[in-house]
Amino acid sequence: MGSRGQKPRKPEHSEHLPKVGTATENERALHEEREAVLDNIGLAGTPSWLKLTIGVVAVLVVIGAVIALVALN
Repeated sequence: MGSRGQKPRKPEHSEHLPKVGTATENERALHEEREAVLDNIGLAGTPSWLKLTIGVVAVLVVIGAVIALVALN
């Protein structure tokens, strides 16, 4: 028997993971994968407006490069 003041064996805030193959689990796995990719490129924890701005600038640079390539020919 444990002492009355000991920590509980199981934390109060623990929750089970969803079953494999369910929509909830697939969504959770996809979210974790996206966060891992953002972490690898250094954008983890940045605000969504900054991510959107970087995406728009990248698309504009690619479009400008294609237009410049066509104009050179």
